[in-house]
Amino acid sequence: MSKKKITIMASIVGVALFVAAIAGSSYAFFIANVETKGNTNPTNVTSGDVKAVFSDGEQLNIGTLVPGDTVSKSFSLENTGTATIKYKIVINDVVNTFSRKSDITYVLKENGVTISTGEFPAANGAISDSITISKGVTNSYTLEVAYINSPTENQAEDMGKTISGKIFIEETK
Repeated sequence: MSKKKITIMASIVGVALFVAAIAGSSYAFFIANVETKGNTNPTNVTSGDVKAVFSDGEQLNIGTLVPGDTVSKSFSLENTGTATIKYKIVINDVVNTFSRKSDITYVLKENGVTISTGEFPAANGAISDSITISKGVTNSYTLEVAYINSPTENQAEDMGKTISGKIFIEETK
């Protein structure tokens, strides 16, 4: 092979490697900043336009509750995009081993104001209606899960039971 052909071949290989390196690093940047979208992915939510901040992760693990206990989990969502976004807050990968599921309730607060209440989901489900967040806005959320003390019911069967799930942000239309 002539020296000219070797130089051309080396140039082509060099350019191909350069393009692959750029594409790989761009893809890694995209994955690191986009997290996920919807509830089909096993990690936390949304597009690159919403930044979710959990001080202790999106996983919710509650055990050894005593009737009357309340456990809180705080997180914030920031719209880093250029448009208003609509989303709802959901709990996925739910495991609720309590027999008396109606004794476990939740309160979801946005910026200190209650926006949703109800019985903690026994399976995957939404814990909020559709929420709108404008560009550049950050909303703080607190999810309070309570074990209702029922003085007329025997709650002994639920001693040592647990609740777990993962908080997701699911984009809506």
